[in-house]
Amino acid sequence: MAKFLTKYWIVLIIFVLGLSVSWPLFSGGYFSHQDDLHIIRLVEMRKCFSDFQIPCRWVPDMGWGNGMPLFNFYGVFTYYLGAIISYFIGYIATAKLLFFVALTFGSYGVYLLVKELWGKYAGLTSAVLYLFAPYKALDIYVRGALTEAIALSIIPFVLHFAYRSVVTDKKNYKLFTLTLFIFLITHNIMTIVFLPVVILWVVYLLFADNLKSLKSFSIALVIAFGLSAFFILPAFLEKSLVQTESLTRFELDYRANFISIKQLFLDRVWGYGTSIPGPLGGMNFSIGWPHWILALISIIVIFIKKIDKNTKYLVLSIFMTFLMSAFMTHNKSTFIWETFSILTFFQFPWRFLSLSILTASVLGGFVVSVFKEKWQIYLSILLIVLTVILNWSYFRPREFYKITQNEKLNGELWEAQRKGAILDYLPKTALEPREAAQSTPLVISGKIGANTFENYSNRWKFKVEVLEDAQIEIPVYYFPNWKVKVNGKVYPSNHNNLLGRISINLSKGSYTVDGRFRNTPIRSIANILSLISLVVFILIWKKRIQL
Repeated sequence: MAKFLTKYWIVLIIFVLGLSVSWPLFSGGYFSHQDDLHIIRLVEMRKCFSDFQIPCRWVPDMGWGNGMPLFNFYGVFTYYLGAIISYFIGYIATAKLLFFVALTFGSYGVYLLVKELWGKYAGLTSAVLYLFAPYKALDIYVRGALTEAIALSIIPFVLHFAYRSVVTDKKNYKLFTLTLFIFLITHNIMTIVFLPVVILWVVYLLFADNLKSLKSFSIALVIAFGLSAFFILPAFLEKSLVQTESLTRFELDYRANFISIKQLFLDRVWGYGTSIPGPLGGMNFSIGWPHWILALISIIVIFIKKIDKNTKYLVLSIFMTFLMSAFMTHNKSTFIWETFSILTFFQFPWRFLSLSILTASVLGGFVVSVFKEKWQIYLSILLIVLTVILNWSYFRPREFYKITQNEKLNGELWEAQRKGAILDYLPKTALEPREAAQSTPLVISGKIGANTFENYSNRWKFKVEVLEDAQIEIPVYYFPNWKVKVNGKVYPSNHNNLLGRISINLSKGSYTVDGRFRNTPIRSIANILSLISLVVFILIWKKRIQL
């Protein structure tokens, strides 16, 4: 035991501190947060599993019962993982476990990265700074931004394994490829924020290695993107099929969500409100006092202490990235937002705090590293204590409430989840409903007898006796490519109705009608690319192919 503690004491410190900010997640019931849709997303993913809809794209219950192409656009890794776990511990416990991972796991990745760069005490300091960053508390306990927080827990490992591939475990790119792939399918906006950072980091490492690893790194990047193609290609190339304007209007317009210098560096008031211009919304958008102070100190250090050239350039680059990410949260950066239209989908400029806290945490570790080793542990302890004291109180939800899984999946709570975020991925041809979808097909004209409707994740089916020529509207939104068959034969359908739902015309007679969700050419190509990449990756992992 003593030997174990001696070897892994830093890991244990990170774990214990992680538990200290995660204690609410181990309480009974559930906790309040803004994006309270994780349970239904897990349910929907499980339905995809049951129906062998893999990759999962269409979900039947959201869209207020009309269905929506949720996982064609929304980051999938969290819910693939969560759905598997939920078979063993249920939905609510799974959601809380994922929040715990999102909050704590990335700190260990930061430790590994900074330890490789500047030593274990620097790594420990950076890990704790990252763990106790106010933005992490905001993501978990206020916003409930699970997928974004999961992405922030993965990106340090991407950077670490990139470094390790070149420096300490040369030519072993498997873990870099794997973590980058996972990151790419976790959160679209975080991908856009951090992908330039990953690319610049890889370029830096390549030149540090005199481009010896260029071929291997290039192949690793291609495989990672190939593995993620099943999600990335449809998510970006099919966005014209949904009403993306709903993602950027009114309170979601980036121009309404810039933050002030005071909010960024000085504010310590913690609230559970919403993002509105100025401090009145009640949300805290602080980088964290220890974080920005240490970042500032780091840039002073490289000019007053004798630091090797490579380290000086690296620290300067990280500091400039820190400054740029902070700048992007302020309205003085409007000209950049107006230049690059893709940034409008960020909705909230303060999402760049995700990059600010990572770079500031890394710079904090560097500050520790410039001292003699015998002093590093004392400085590390001091900084850790100060960080914990200053930020620990942020890590708590507004309230707990007693609730069972059955209660969460029934009644008003279930209806609220079915209706939630309905505008986010509403098909282009659809209209927001004013009430929940009916449980059976709707007769627009004509007359029918009894019908039974079965609705699954990627198919639906019903039998009907048509007494008079009828127009029948199926309670499912149209979206490419729903294919309808009547009595086993392909049958014409339309969506020329008020809500944009699938509709068919039937003459008098008895019918079995079924619809199946098929892939578009883009989805099919994307799936094939991912399958090919998976085969190649497995062969590389088993050392049948050498990079």
